[in-house]
Amino acid sequence: MENLWTAFWPYYLGVLSLAIVFGFTAQRSAFCPVGGIRDWVNQKQFTRLGTYFGAIAVAMFFTATAEGVGWIDLSLTVPPYRSAEFAWGRYIIGGFIFGFGMVLAAGCGMRNLVRMGQGSFKAIWLVALMALMAYLMTRTDFYASWVMPTVSPMTTTLNQSGSQDIASLLVGKSENISTLRWIIGTLIGLGLFVWLMRSSEFKQIKPVATAMIIGGVIVAGYGLTGGSYAAYMQEEASFMDMPPAGLGTQSFTFAAPMGDVVHWMSEPYLPLVTFGVLAVLGMVIGSAISALMQRSFKLEGFASGKDFLLSSLGALMVGFGAVLAMGCSIGHGLSGISTLALGSFLALSSILAGAYTGIRLEPYWQPR
Repeated sequence: MENLWTAFWPYYLGVLSLAIVFGFTAQRSAFCPVGGIRDWVNQKQFTRLGTYFGAIAVAMFFTATAEGVGWIDLSLTVPPYRSAEFAWGRYIIGGFIFGFGMVLAAGCGMRNLVRMGQGSFKAIWLVALMALMAYLMTRTDFYASWVMPTVSPMTTTLNQSGSQDIASLLVGKSENISTLRWIIGTLIGLGLFVWLMRSSEFKQIKPVATAMIIGGVIVAGYGLTGGSYAAYMQEEASFMDMPPAGLGTQSFTFAAPMGDVVHWMSEPYLPLVTFGVLAVLGMVIGSAISALMQRSFKLEGFASGKDFLLSSLGALMVGFGAVLAMGCSIGHGLSGISTLALGSFLALSSILAGAYTGIRLEPYWQPR
């Protein structure tokens, strides 16, 4: 264990530090994808949704740039965003279930981790349900026995391109694929950010700064796990009897990582501390620091028995849908889209559709 810490302490502290920055920023800015959608649908306010799209733009632009100059390698990520196995059924069904569920649960996994840091007992319960469902889907035979037989036929193998990123789909296995990825990523990212800057609601210090910080955290996650230090980690791990679990090029997502936390809590060994475990812990710590600094830390429970039941159902849907879709509003929405993976664009579209549907139907179970 001592050798593991000696070799990998920059990795552990790096991921934890990035997660703390993420949690601190998300709490201070009320960063919330579903909250942004609700603001836009119900009140025509674009600030929070614009901030989310701004973070996407920043992450996409700088990830494409980092890959274009050779600082990171995104060919094999965790999860495999660019996989040639285009599981369109999982992206659509899982994304919609996740999106609808986060309306019921008043937030995705990321948002409920932030609310945990603010003192919400409600969020603790909901995160526990999300984590248990993620554990059930990733660490037991539940998915293989009950879910995979239904969704596995809804998969297309992209043999010609060998990858599902947009550049590969356009030109196949070209020698100039890296350059094309850089061009597409920077153009989409820059174009989206320029378009957002036309909005007076987004074009303010707080939304822009939030988008820059959170988008930057996504890029830094890839830099830490997919750059030159990553090669060193892989080499060191190959000589260890108990190498750290979950190594690989990755950035922030809160789907399977919640299941990783349950697994680590059942067997609390350092090698089982994955990127995702540190991301979950760091989000809560960062949120708590921010809440305490601005004196917004307060205990919160369920408003009623109905709130308990609906929120609990939503949490289970979030955990199930996120793992089924292989990502969440952060995993696909920020980290996945940054790789230009078509599946991430499809999953995010389905997540947004599920959230929009849930918000539109909300008056039926929460009459105003």
